[in-house]
Amino acid sequence: MKVIAKNEETRVELDKAMGALFSIFMTNPSRLNQIAQLAQSDPKLFIEEMEKRLYTREQIQRNQAIGSLVEKLLKDILEKEGFKVKVTGVGSDFVIENDFVKDNMETIFEVKKEDRICLYIEVKTTSQDFVKMTLNQAHEAKDKMDRYALCVIQLNSLKISEEIDEEYIRKQAKFVMNIGEKIRDKVEKVENLKAQQEAISEAGDIEVEISEGPIRFKINKTVWEEGKTFEQFLEFTRGFKYE
Repeated sequence: MKVIAKNEETRVELDKAMGALFSIFMTNPSRLNQIAQLAQSDPKLFIEEMEKRLYTREQIQRNQAIGSLVEKLLKDILEKEGFKVKVTGVGSDFVIENDFVKDNMETIFEVKKEDRICLYIEVKTTSQDFVKMTLNQAHEAKDKMDRYALCVIQLNSLKISEEIDEEYIRKQAKFVMNIGEKIRDKVEKVENLKAQQEAISEAGDIEVEISEGPIRFKINKTVWEEGKTFEQFLEFTRGFKYE
């Protein structure tokens, strides 16, 4: 297929795109035709949807990169203090724009000393004045209140494509060591609300359908602004008491 474009650079890019599509759909041309018809029926909506998906993928990739930097920093420093740090998957319920996701699992850092878990660290990034926690994450924070920390990396106006290095992480990271205590009351109220919803949704001649999205806990910037800096967090770990 000969591609006509306004210049050579654009033509090369179009050639690459067409070649990639052909290799993907060469065994299923009818599917490619359906996608083409969908794009043709509403080009603006189709492009917007594709851009959303690309942005989501880029967010996940950036959060993975930041999570890897945090992991390296924590390992390099805490292991000198006698701790062991590893990443552990805790569930598939996560907030795409905030969470460190690996293998489609929301992950946290597990900090151990002498084979005993001292601390769980949940890492989130944000370019806004808040981060969000899922109900499962909030439950974890409440249930492990005395050893659960929320680490927030404030990205300010950084674009997804901009590089983030270890020095940036050190400067921007804030650790909320008492997030479980702060979120406990809200979690308990949500649990009571869910119990009430289950009661009124019981089967019968007349049923109540409650169709809402997943529950999220919005953690405002004021919470992590009061948290510990990276250096303060390291000092805290040196005096950490564990059972």
